[in-house]
Amino acid sequence: RQDGSGKLAYVVLYTSMSELEWPDYLDVETGIFRYYGDNRKAGNELTKTKQGGNKLLEEVFSILNSGEHLDDIPPFFVFKKNGMNRDVKFLGLAAPGNPAISPDKDLIAFWRTIGNNRFQNYESYFTILDTKNEIIKQEWLEALLNDNKNSLKLAPLAWKKFIEKGRNGIKALKAPRIFKLPTKYEQLQCNEDGKKCVNAIRKHYKENPSGFEACAVRIAEMIDNHFENFELTRPWRDGGRDAIGKICNFYWEY
Repeated sequence: RQDGSGKLAYVVLYTSMSELEWPDYLDVETGIFRYYGDNRKAGNELTKTKQGGNKLLEEVFSILNSGEHLDDIPPFFVFKKNGMNRDVKFLGLAAPGNPAISPDKDLIAFWRTIGNNRFQNYESYFTILDTKNEIIKQEWLEALLNDNKNSLKLAPLAWKKFIEKGRNGIKALKAPRIFKLPTKYEQLQCNEDGKKCVNAIRKHYKENPSGFEACAVRIAEMIDNHFENFELTRPWRDGGRDAIGKICNFYWEY
């Protein structure tokens, strides 16, 4: 949205994250948000789109990577479609770029073919900022529209740091996953029939521990028929991996 002078006051990025051709994605562990530009159908040049989104991306990342006049970069508010109709979820305040992504990788023009049509679009990377307990004040939004030059004093501290230091001032909102490994006791809980099976397997492979790897693969295949293309690793220097296979379209190891 523009302020009275025609300058962009702020930008709303909306995504459904459900378009297979344009897989926008938020990595909640790192706070990195991948967003595709608005040239999503053939017929236009890269930056000549109806909404001008790709041209905006080009300008914003150019400013970011120049390190000058960072206050000309508008804040980005990211929303995700969340259910039916106009129901949306606010994902956060975002800044272009990320300290872990080099300047030549955070905005990339690439070719895509849909049907028989070949055209270009942008792939861009933003960071959801860690605003901690600060809220996005309505006064800040109003100042961005009506008094842009003096609006920064009402901005969250995370945005101020970005405007001051650019890429190096970005502090991401991270949400590391918590993995709880089951204890040995929890893993060994089973009924009497289960215990008999486990003991029979242990006895059979007692003198041939590496032979159990093929057995483990077979058990995995019986658990879920989506597992496929297993390859047994060599018995030594395998990094603790017994086999490598695929489930659906993703590689996995155990």
